Amino acid sequence: MKLVKFFIPRLEYVLLMALFWSIAANGPQLLNFDGDLPRHLLVGRAIRETGSVPLTDRYSFRTVGVPSIPHEWLSQVIFSAANDLLGLGGVMLLTAVLVTAVWTIVYRQAQQKANNLFISMLLTALGIGASMIHVLPRPHLFTYLFAAGWIIVLEKVTENRRPPWWLLPLLMIFWVNMHGMFVLGIIIWGIYLAGSFLENPRRGWFAERSTRSLLLGGALSILATFFSPTGTKIWAAITSLGSNSYITSRIPEYQSPNFHIPETWTFILLLLIVLLGFARSSTRIPWTQTLLTGAFAAIALYTSRMIPLFAIVTVPIAAKTVAEWLSDEFPNSRFLVVEKNISAINATSDGRIWLLALVLVVAMLFASGKAIDAQNKGNYFSPDFFPVAAVTWLNSHPQNGHMFNEFDWGGYLLLTLNPPQQIFMDGHTHIYGETLTREYESIVTLREGWPELLAGYQVQWAIVRTDSAIARALENDQWKVVYQDQTATVLRKP
Repeated sequence: MKLVKFFIPRLEYVLLMALFWSIAANGPQLLNFDGDLPRHLLVGRAIRETGSVPLTDRYSFRTVGVPSIPHEWLSQVIFSAANDLLGLGGVMLLTAVLVTAVWTIVYRQAQQKANNLFISMLLTALGIGASMIHVLPRPHLFTYLFAAGWIIVLEKVTENRRPPWWLLPLLMIFWVNMHGMFVLGIIIWGIYLAGSFLENPRRGWFAERSTRSLLLGGALSILATFFSPTGTKIWAAITSLGSNSYITSRIPEYQSPNFHIPETWTFILLLLIVLLGFARSSTRIPWTQTLLTGAFAAIALYTSRMIPLFAIVTVPIAAKTVAEWLSDEFPNSRFLVVEKNISAINATSDGRIWLLALVLVVAMLFASGKAIDAQNKGNYFSPDFFPVAAVTWLNSHPQNGHMFNEFDWGGYLLLTLNPPQQIFMDGHTHIYGETLTREYESIVTLREGWPELLAGYQVQWAIVRTDSAIARALENDQWKVVYQDQTATVLRKP
């Protein structure tokens, strides 16, 4: 019987296995959603080959020598290693593992707070659905993982429980080298500090053990943010990127959510449940939970890329408030009776071995080159999104001189062109800044003076989307079409 129970999966593991499979089997869509991944793979490979982290840009002829502020270099190394190991299948395997690990942590936190299987699973599923709006194979996934773990440590520190406070600066040393959103860790720490004080605002608060642990852990965490290749400069770079309204207005993921599209509806539902739980809970909600919910709801409404972090932070809080509300107002409901019985049965089984087995099976399938997506296409860069065929032609017909390229194709061109070719621009806008980004926009939108901009940079050829305005304008300006397919057109200046 013990052996049987060992192999029977718990309900939460079924949910997590479904999540893992949905990510791993959705490679063709996730790999071809934006153009940032190829640049990350290229930089990660270069760091591994040279054994050093580049502090200035060398990939665009417009920004050679400009400080690059490598705020995600360690993530790039990990993604690059996964790509070298299993190709793009390795990238998708890493993505699926990271996302599943995040929601495993969130579910366990929700279950500990709510002690209700159904509510914890339902809200975790809603959180997963809300987070899908920005789940992509990119370094920001590590921020999701660190944020979930960071909150666990802060919870324990404020309760004077293990793990110890020194885990905070230790986590921060890795976080600051994984992704630029390490600043969220400092913000969350500040919220916990403020919430702790508001719970008991008195002079003796400073003398409490939990307060001293919070202050020491937070202070050393701030100091740990300087342990990156660029030291204190990383703060200036992250601040300048987030505060530049022009650049953020041009990047879709920085915009407020569009509530008219289905991808945002699970976020709306989760937000409503959070509000309902707060309104109906009969117990006093701690200041920390109130501040966390308010802060992350605000930033999620301001920029859609923060919706996953809102879900990660608030799902355990919402699970607790909703569970308390139901148990107070409907203590003898059939729902709670059924949940209690099923939860007791569920607790007697295990079945986590199936989750591990699923990860190993997917890894072996990717290693053998098998496709697991519904279209049976496998993990690849799509020729409908990237200039795959054009790059094949360019590698056998190299073009001399400076190049103009589409914004989304810059990273792919850097990764695939042989011999390597410096680009005009790619998605790393923190390197180019507002001035150079405006120049690119002036060219692709054919604003007054765009030919002079190309001439000023001595651009000799261009690779742009077929039937785009800039492609037609260049052809009308006597540029010669040397290659063309349904996706890309290559033109050369006469």
